[in-house]
Amino acid sequence: MIVKIHIDNEFKNLIPPLTNEEYKGLEESILKEGCRDSLVTWNGTLIDGHNRYEICTKHNIPFETVEHNFDSRQAVIEWIILNQFGRRNLPAHERARLALRLKPVIAERAKEKEEERKKTFQKSEKSNLPEYNTAKEIAKVAGVSHDTIAKVETIEYKAPEPVVMASRKGDISVNSAYEVTKLEPQEQKEIAHRIEHIAEEPKGTSTPKAIVQEVLKRPHVANNSGNNEWYTPAEFIEAAVDVMGCIDLDPASNPIANKVVKAEKYYTAEENGLDKTWSGNVWLNPPYASDLIGKFADKLLSERKNYTQAIVLVNNATETEWFNKIVSIASAVCFPKSRVKFYMPDGKTGAPLQGQAVLYIGENASKFTEVFCKLGWCCNVIH
Repeated sequence: MIVKIHIDNEFKNLIPPLTNEEYKGLEESILKEGCRDSLVTWNGTLIDGHNRYEICTKHNIPFETVEHNFDSRQAVIEWIILNQFGRRNLPAHERARLALRLKPVIAERAKEKEEERKKTFQKSEKSNLPEYNTAKEIAKVAGVSHDTIAKVETIEYKAPEPVVMASRKGDISVNSAYEVTKLEPQEQKEIAHRIEHIAEEPKGTSTPKAIVQEVLKRPHVANNSGNNEWYTPAEFIEAAVDVMGCIDLDPASNPIANKVVKAEKYYTAEENGLDKTWSGNVWLNPPYASDLIGKFADKLLSERKNYTQAIVLVNNATETEWFNKIVSIASAVCFPKSRVKFYMPDGKTGAPLQGQAVLYIGENASKFTEVFCKLGWCCNVIH
């Protein structure tokens, strides 16, 4: 007869799940030899042996139980966690995560110990006593470094769920998962999506670790992070010149970028093109920092009567206010077939996470679509 035992989900979820291989091995062992170890309960609630209980119930295999006594629910939680530490070879993330569940208990004990130590010593000796450090005690319990504890705490709160789970299982390192928390939301979403659809990944990035490393090593170009030192590749400049005949002004540039753009006049960040009058044929690859790109969009509108035509390269962020402002005066747009490979001051190239759009403002939309259709698909803008 199978004994009915109460399952507490909080207790059950404290226990890191077995891998499919581990679970299959346990099931084969129980089917062959029976349930050799007693299940542990507290007031009739299972606190150790959840996998064995599930297997025994499934196959109608008898088992024994042993009742343990604890003063409180928190004491049970502590016992479950410490029991896991002693029994299983858990990844560093899991050890840290479980130890963090004991943080309130350890903090309270730290406070009590500190009070006891202060009472033991004379007043003159107190300043020489080492402080009882809660974080170090948590790390000691988990058998990991204090740095790992801090990183795991950040990962648990800030990383996307697929990254958290991969780190818990040891599929990616704690350090890599922590680096993901520093990325822009857009990059984090990409990593999460790719891990969730890992079967669709090419051979070179068919593991969570490979996906994370690929994104972390990627130059982050146009992700609104404030990094504006990225320059347009020559094929887009050549196409712009083909459409407009020449580039009279690049209001957001510098000497390095202008070696390719070859604008008659350009303004650097220090000169601030937002304060200048724009004229002639304008090429604009604006700074991608979110506070600046909106200002350049406003400038395109306010200066419209002063310049002849303009070609603007931006992220294809069609949902943003600044993008819609530019579209409101554009006559055509091109969406490149692939992400634009910008180049850096050192000559290296990098593709941003988001796709781009090239918008044309002027009276020669037919020429623009004719030329830029070689770089992507184009359409006229109907107002």
